[in-house]
Amino acid sequence: RKNSRNIFSKKPIELIYAIKKSCLIKMFYVNKDVHEKNLRMTLNFGHTIAHAIETKNNYSKRITHGEAVLAGMILETKLSIIKKVCRLETLRKIQEIYNKNNLDFAYKKFSKLKTLTDLIPFIKNDKKNDDKKINFMLLKKIGRTTKPNSQKISIFQLKKFFKLFNQY
Repeated sequence: RKNSRNIFSKKPIELIYAIKKSCLIKMFYVNKDVHEKNLRMTLNFGHTIAHAIETKNNYSKRITHGEAVLAGMILETKLSIIKKVCRLETLRKIQEIYNKNNLDFAYKKFSKLKTLTDLIPFIKNDKKNDDKKINFMLLKKIGRTTKPNSQKISIFQLKKFFKLFNQY
């Protein structure tokens, strides 16, 4: 929140710092969980829906991986609120950062119920799913996710939850 404007304006010092810090964080998680079976899965917040967006769009250049993850993070935060693991205030803080940096386009594309339900066949095929339910990494608060494999949602539940998204 503090440095996003500087990072997106491509100021070298802040951008280099952000990239370096991100790489160090990912390296820490990868070294702790090489096979992505537990702790490292927390880095997948936003990616379940993001990968569905990318797959549905045939990995088109119209939407980058980063844009898909931005959308996925907002949508999975809404899911976190509905599941009562996150507060609405957290979503508002994230949306404020997006709006301040002109990134809100990423999730506004996916605000219609039809667009969301069209993603379901692709969400079902996510690599983290190990049974009939969809395995989400949900957000508790900024910088903190739920435990891996603790938030499995059926397709039926997901369809019901998507109907509630416009409330947020």
